Amino acid sequence: MEEAIKKVESVLCKKLKLTAINPEKELRELGLDSLDVVELLLELEDEFGIEFTSDELKNLKKVNDLYSAIRAKIKK
Repeated sequence: MEEAIKKVESVLCKKLKLTAINPEKELRELGLDSLDVVELLLELEDEFGIEFTSDELKNLKKVNDLYSAIRAKIKK
């Protein structure tokens, strides 16, 4: 499961040109606007073979929220 988090972190770091991600940060604090978040989620959906519902998207505020959502989807 932690391998999944490392993948998410890698995608985020690459997209944001950062070397590390603070999981307590809000996605907007990292410089992502709403379009960036949608693009990120589409990339993660492809990477993990999952889909986010519109309700789930509304709840993804922090990096940790994203980690939790992906963990839950992978467990199914």
